[in-house]
Amino acid sequence: MCPTSSRKLDGLRAKYRANLTDYRHQLETLWSAAIYDSRKFSEIQSIAHRLAGSGQAYGFRELSQVAIEFEQALEQTKSLSVQERASAVACPLDALLVALSQASDDGANKAGFSRSESAELEQNHLPDSVNILLVDDDENFAFKLVDTLESYGYIAHVEQDAAHLERAVTDYEPLALIVDMDFFGHRFAGANQVSLWRQKDGAPLPVIFISRHDSFELRLASVRAGGNHFLHKPLDIPRLIALLRAELNLAPVEPYRVMIVDDDKDLLDLYDSILGGAGYSVTMATNAQDALALLDQSHPELVLIDVNMPGCNGIELGRIIRQHEEFSTIPLLFMSAAANTDIKLACARLANDEFINKPIEPWRLLMMVKSRVVKGRQLRSLDRALMAPELDAAQDPLTALPKLEGIRRAINSVLQQPIQGILAVIKMDLRDFHTINNLHGQFFGDQVLQRVAWELGQHVGSNGVLSRESGDEFLIFTKDHSSPEALNEYVRSLIQVVNKTDPASEQGAVGLSADVGVAIAKENNISADELIDQADMALFKARAASGAELIYFDEGLKSEQRYRFNLEQSIIQGLDEKQFVAAYQPIFSVKEGRIVGFEALARWQHPERGLLGPGEFIPLMEERGLISRLTDQIISCVVPKLADWQVLHPDLFMSLNLSAWDIQKPLFIDNLALLIHKYQVQPGKIVLEITESLLLADWLKAFQVLEALRALGAELALDDFGTGYSSLSYLQRINADKLKIDRSFIEHWSQTGDARLLRTMVQLGQSMKMTVIAEGVERKEELAFLQELGCDQYQGFLSARPMLSEQIEAGGWHSMNAIPDHTDELL
Repeated sequence: MCPTSSRKLDGLRAKYRANLTDYRHQLETLWSAAIYDSRKFSEIQSIAHRLAGSGQAYGFRELSQVAIEFEQALEQTKSLSVQERASAVACPLDALLVALSQASDDGANKAGFSRSESAELEQNHLPDSVNILLVDDDENFAFKLVDTLESYGYIAHVEQDAAHLERAVTDYEPLALIVDMDFFGHRFAGANQVSLWRQKDGAPLPVIFISRHDSFELRLASVRAGGNHFLHKPLDIPRLIALLRAELNLAPVEPYRVMIVDDDKDLLDLYDSILGGAGYSVTMATNAQDALALLDQSHPELVLIDVNMPGCNGIELGRIIRQHEEFSTIPLLFMSAAANTDIKLACARLANDEFINKPIEPWRLLMMVKSRVVKGRQLRSLDRALMAPELDAAQDPLTALPKLEGIRRAINSVLQQPIQGILAVIKMDLRDFHTINNLHGQFFGDQVLQRVAWELGQHVGSNGVLSRESGDEFLIFTKDHSSPEALNEYVRSLIQVVNKTDPASEQGAVGLSADVGVAIAKENNISADELIDQADMALFKARAASGAELIYFDEGLKSEQRYRFNLEQSIIQGLDEKQFVAAYQPIFSVKEGRIVGFEALARWQHPERGLLGPGEFIPLMEERGLISRLTDQIISCVVPKLADWQVLHPDLFMSLNLSAWDIQKPLFIDNLALLIHKYQVQPGKIVLEITESLLLADWLKAFQVLEALRALGAELALDDFGTGYSSLSYLQRINADKLKIDRSFIEHWSQTGDARLLRTMVQLGQSMKMTVIAEGVERKEELAFLQELGCDQYQGFLSARPMLSEQIEAGGWHSMNAIPDHTDELL
């Protein structure tokens, strides 16, 4: 960022902090009056809305969050009386006043933009620095124009007194002059001084005259003074830059033109500074009428519109623009601090779902604007129908990063030359990103992806290319590393970038981590596709670890992939030939010692390798989406068997485990319903086991499945209770019939003698009317302690391992209080 732009940002921050004190005083005054005049609430809400949008943009994240909460409280209490409303929102108001006080007092230390938000703004640099002299007595206008010119790479100097024009030309040696026509009320003063200078010096410098007025006399004076061009204020910046480049024989480079419409002057100043510093030509308006008047002059390539504006709101302004014959095709990007569904749908109907939620940090503003203006200009310069698919394939619209084809071209281009240094492809995947989407919403998830893309982009460096194809995976091509150690240090620095990125939602901060796979090009005969595939193999291995992991590709991974491919084909064949069967582990009553049910577990009756346990096939089936077929096959084995066994023992129940795929695509429910009806099994004797982490990963979808199972009459068991991350808060919402305590808690008591957790879990389950089942009981002492605690049921190797149905039926267990004697045949 140029020094002038940096100084301007510092000035804006200081001005904003001063405004926060004014906002606090306004709120206090309006609040006192609102008790007697309910109309004051709308003014209070307007201030809260502004703070919600501007606080985080200026670096005050907590202020924005508190303002959002206060605004929501005001919205939710509209129907109450004045007194009731005042009482209901008093606490949120106090929190906002405290936040304003803290921000205005401590802002100098806490506010501001990170290096990645301010130091890496792109600019249009000229081949060589070009001095420009601006002669104008309007200080504010001159300051803004200098800032704009410097964003294009010019060195701009200002002289406010026209009488000193000649001396300024000598001092600064400009290559072009921009001169105002009138000074301090003296008409044609600028033109007169240029005439005097030309008569003395005669230097053929191009002169562009500017004026707030336009008349024949002014234009004639410009011509007589030897002016090359005449422009009317407010200046058409793209035209000014084009004229300068033409006069100086520079290649024409037209900046992207952006208009911002927002009634919050603080935000307008900030967005103007950020976009202007990045080389954009920015036009601003504080209301709909001014915006429409400026459209014809500025011809923007993108219009950013705040939704909540007085008089004519942003949606209405968007409709006016869409109905206007000249401006109907201009892309619109709506902004709002109230991200409700109705607003988004209205924006989608107008502008193809172009919506961004306030507060908008500088980095996100640049990302959103760039991705739209670049694509928009390309579409206008090329045939839309033919080129749109190609453009979509080239750039990711969410992050403005190149997509896979772009990085593939970059890799192949480098591989055509002898490899210099170490060249590598890095593939990064955000761990548990689906949980962020499910718990915080896809809108917040998109913001996380944008933030990560921005931060990575600032650290990839000139020797790297960053790409995003889709989802939460990022691909990085990097070259010219001096050693494997240097590459490893570089990769770990990127991992730290992700770890230190700290997005925050309404529910609080979200910690990020990444799995990483790296492939190194060791020879030129490898292709980009092969290198990317190798990075993908390494990433797959990293994902399989229990925590975030970094894996480098080696030939062993290729062998492992070949094994996995062959295993997948064998599994598919096994499913087709119904080689998968159920093994049954008895569940016992703790008090009476008799068998009360079974848990059905999948086994693979492999034609060559014999009976295989779940570790041999379940992980790959879940990864490849084959687990639903397995669930259907096990259900088809279990329901008829339960019907047979219930002839002698009507109270017997059967448990089956559900997977994440079963929750996402619950195809098993129809099959289960058909089998229950066909075999006349009591639905309540079928228990579906599911882990709490699986439920919470997509609660909305899981809730629908749970409701369908309850409608069917089946029962639900919460498996591995206590090992998830939000057990207590969701336990009541899940409303399970059975609670299964994980083996780790029993083992903890067995090793330490500390019974607090185990006792509490048994009491908690029973207090919520759930049958409590202890898993993994292996010692007599453990069973005796469960009896002491009053636990209801248990299963484990102490009494029985999983067995095939024929082993159970041959074991004389029909008395229901014994287990098979042939333990050597237990599985």
